[in-house]
Amino acid sequence: MSRPIVRLGALALVVAACAVACSSDPSKDNKGSQTGAVSQQAAAADDLRPDKVPILEGYTYYVGGPLLKKDAYGRERIAKFLGEVAQPPSRGMVIGAKRDGDRLEYRVWVNGRAVGVYRGLVRDGLFWREYVETYRNDKPIARELSVNDDAAQLMRIKVEDVDPLTGETIRVTETTKKYAAPVLPDLPEEDSRQDSAQGNGKADAAAPAQPNQAAPPAATGGQGAAVPSAPAGK
Repeated sequence: MSRPIVRLGALALVVAACAVACSSDPSKDNKGSQTGAVSQQAAAADDLRPDKVPILEGYTYYVGGPLLKKDAYGRERIAKFLGEVAQPPSRGMVIGAKRDGDRLEYRVWVNGRAVGVYRGLVRDGLFWREYVETYRNDKPIARELSVNDDAAQLMRIKVEDVDPLTGETIRVTETTKKYAAPVLPDLPEEDSRQDSAQGNGKADAAAPAQPNQAAPPAATGGQGAAVPSAPAGK
């Protein structure tokens, strides 16, 4: 009789386990899985949402881009920025500029992320850059230092490539660029006088008759000869 009792006890345990498994509420499990999916979607949406452009003290913000003009050396430089806004948007390109005497610094954001900072000198109303730092995913990837040598009329440029993970410089390149004023051709003095006379529209005296050409008839009585009028209708 002991064996049937053991079998019945084991069977009762199996039935109880099945009853507990069947009594669990499937709706709660579905709700939990749905809640997790929604939270993951919200996190992904937050990742795609553009960051807000920071409001920096002393900066003025623009959305129209820079206006370029040529300097005395024929090189295009920034004269000013266009499209001033009171509140920088999060989407599109935004430029924030700060002027301090003859020094200018401006930063560029694209969809809320910083892509570069520029510093330099304002000469004759135009921006001469001296330092540039570019970013990728808010990490610096390159630095550029420029020294303007007016005596040699050379721009000496040093570029440092940066490892975005460690911030260490991995490569250095140095180059030079001329910014000498364009040379205009010098005209001879006689040619310049002739060009000036023609430009002012001044007529010179009539040229003397050539030897093989007949001289104009002399006027009689101190008056020029009368030119008869053509008959009417002809």
